Amino acid sequence: MFNAQIRNNSMMTTDEVIQALNSFVPEERSADDNISYFHELMEALKHDADRERAIEPIFRLIERHPHIDYGSPGPLAHTLESFHELYHEHLFASLDRLPTPLTVWMLNRLTNADQNYLEHKMLIEKMHALLQHPRLDDLTRGAVEDFVDFQDHPGEE
Repeated sequence: MFNAQIRNNSMMTTDEVIQALNSFVPEERSADDNISYFHELMEALKHDADRERAIEPIFRLIERHPHIDYGSPGPLAHTLESFHELYHEHLFASLDRLPTPLTVWMLNRLTNADQNYLEHKMLIEKMHALLQHPRLDDLTRGAVEDFVDFQDHPGEE
């Protein structure tokens, strides 16, 4: 239903994309369908001049549905990362509210990016602090532990 609207109207407004994100129900689609759906939404969004307004709703969607397959890392993460520094504050706020496997992965990707020593150290400390988050579930804890181990022991297998 909504996928047809996306295909027929690649010039969706940011408000329409946000409405689609806010009304998303994962049980209505398969994992592959979800990824295709998000890809289509993000394709429509990239043409909007005010697309940065969707940053927060994207993170809120990920928090509402922390364990669905968004891709590796998928269209939501790629779109958020395309905002460069604009998404960092939103990522940190999302991690403070509810770390998810995808947002933890995004933090790890950011940690791996080129930056100065102090920025890198701050991101590593943020990763370690997530282990104390009161809402951290077992699946996300496992992801955080893997990324902490990777960051603390680079180059070791």
